[in-house]
Amino acid sequence: MALEPNPPSRYVKAIQYESMTDLLTHFRQTLERENGTPINELSEVNAAEMISDLCVFLGLSDQNRRKILGARAATYIDQALTAQVGQPLKH
Repeated sequence: MALEPNPPSRYVKAIQYESMTDLLTHFRQTLERENGTPINELSEVNAAEMISDLCVFLGLSDQNRRKILGARAATYIDQALTAQVGQPLKH
């Protein structure tokens, strides 16, 4: 008889949810601080960039970030980052 994996206890799930809630709250606060406005007032938000930033913020690997984004969005992010690196600095 094969052993069945035990589902996480309610306590473990509560810890995971609290941790994820804290991370996402901190991410929102970071977005607001960097943009100087509440998230509901961000008008020019690119979903691919936001999801990519969230993946980086959560510490996901590049491979997992690309998997989450999908091939087209990952290519878009790569191109956007390459364009940003190539821009001259303004002093």
